[in-house]
Amino acid sequence: GERISGIGFASEYYFNKKPSELSLSEVATLVGITNAPTKYNPNKFPEACIKKRNDVLYTMLQCGAISNEEYESSVVEKLYIAEQNNEEINSWFIETVCDDVAYDLSRKNGISENVARILILNGGLSIYTTVNQKIQKILEDEFNNINNFPSDIKNGLEYSMVITDSKNGNLLGIVGGVGKKNANRILNYALENNPPGSVLKPLALYAPLINEKKINWSTVFDDVPVTFIKNSSGELRAYPENSPRVYDGLINISDALCYSKNTVAIRLYERLGKRKIFKSLKEDFGFDTLIEKKTLKDGRIITDLDAAPLALGQLSYGVSLRKLTEAYTVFPNEGVLSAGRSYIYVYDSDGKLLLENAESKKEIFSSETAAIMNQLLMRVTEAGTAKQITLDDIIDTGGKTGTSGNDENRFFVGFTPYFTAGIWCGYKNKNQSIGYQSISHIEIWDKIMKEIHDKTIDAEEIPKSFSTEGLEYLPYCKDSGNLFSENCLYDVRESRLAFGYFTEDNKPSEICERHKLCYYDEITNAIACDKCPHENLRLIALIDVADRSFPCEVIITDAEYVWRELNREISPGNSYDVPYFINMLDEGEYTGRSKGKKQFNSFCYLHND
Repeated sequence: GERISGIGFASEYYFNKKPSELSLSEVATLVGITNAPTKYNPNKFPEACIKKRNDVLYTMLQCGAISNEEYESSVVEKLYIAEQNNEEINSWFIETVCDDVAYDLSRKNGISENVARILILNGGLSIYTTVNQKIQKILEDEFNNINNFPSDIKNGLEYSMVITDSKNGNLLGIVGGVGKKNANRILNYALENNPPGSVLKPLALYAPLINEKKINWSTVFDDVPVTFIKNSSGELRAYPENSPRVYDGLINISDALCYSKNTVAIRLYERLGKRKIFKSLKEDFGFDTLIEKKTLKDGRIITDLDAAPLALGQLSYGVSLRKLTEAYTVFPNEGVLSAGRSYIYVYDSDGKLLLENAESKKEIFSSETAAIMNQLLMRVTEAGTAKQITLDDIIDTGGKTGTSGNDENRFFVGFTPYFTAGIWCGYKNKNQSIGYQSISHIEIWDKIMKEIHDKTIDAEEIPKSFSTEGLEYLPYCKDSGNLFSENCLYDVRESRLAFGYFTEDNKPSEICERHKLCYYDEITNAIACDKCPHENLRLIALIDVADRSFPCEVIITDAEYVWRELNREISPGNSYDVPYFINMLDEGEYTGRSKGKKQFNSFCYLHND
């Protein structure tokens, strides 16, 4: 009872004695407690404890283990329990270290983890940890003050946070919940497994494909639904949905990651292959909760080989914030992943080395891939889903947001050249949407990380940026991903010129052919025909996109700029005599359908054939 394992610990705890110093009555008391530690707890139920002690003594008498005199004197002995000092509450970090050491001791010595914990508590061990005391204190001070969090924490909203060293994966600080820690071995949300959502995308999809040179910074995909699913009422629903629920059409890798486009993630999953993704996450990053196939008690079959878990991060059994944070050190550490550790050495009371937790490194991606990923993930904090971050005003900061299920879990894992940190929030019951909060988890992350950098790093020594050595910074067309052409200049939107980072052997080499030139009549606001006065015409470029034929209406933000095969490139003076009306939404977006929608007087003329 009382979280005590073993007679030796119990002797000290209840009687302040070594086992050899116990009286017969005290020995019988401890033996009796083991049968039902709560029922016979001597502090809470002393009468029940004494009765059970006497039962033990009587059995010993019947078995001939003790004499009648010993029995008579022991059953009348008063029960004196040593005064209990208030239990020392261990920090989140110390408990994490104890968990790690107990696990490693049990594996190395073939003992149970319970026995290993007894050794940690009572064996006089010396454990050298990786903690940064300043960082741990900042974390605990911030999390102990409930006013630093949204008021909904009173309804069960929880947070946890992990800080690691960007260069070696060492655990520097950890907190497992909001409020002052008031007990030992309570639930640590930083170690609980939850579906990571889009936080998984850089690890599972973007970095591997860039590393294999199957995509680069400017590679373009069409941000449109991948498929359509019928709901219970028979209506078709586009899949996957983005968050927010907007389809932008042509989009390059840089923007797709910046704005966390789920449609692009599905297409990257298809390009890389589920087996390769699954193997990398499990073997390279140690996400050992992934499952190939499992049949549940209700007959349902679950697997993490599908698109939802591997592309969108909806893992069946999730992954812990600690493991996610350690995995992200692969980016600031030049593609090398160091196994996360909370301790370095463990010595026994005689100074003998029991455990050495040496650094373990593995190159997952090339240094060039890591450098490109740093720049891509910096865009997330500059303009994307984590643009609330202000730490990037001080030092280069990259990261990725993630939301899983019905907004039941929110993550952000971010990094600088010094530290990699992850934060999680969700409700204790794990089945409630988070929704709007007065302060976001990203803002909490930002505040804590700014304080950590301010108080632990010499401002004069801070490298302001990640290295881009060995990379080329090149222009490209945002709609094709290829080299910018003269036609691109005529796009009616803002400039389609963008810049990105590439390697010598994985960069744009062809000229953009996506932009198609045509004339636009500024009086009729339509594609020009042969009857349009020349003085009203303007040369423009529309984008050539593959078929976007859908079984139901889909709104795509770039649709009004799409050039269609029927809208052949024309020049004034040619004869076109078959009008073709374009069906438009009120917002001016093409859908391919006109039913129930307003038709604009927007048309072009086509050849008879």
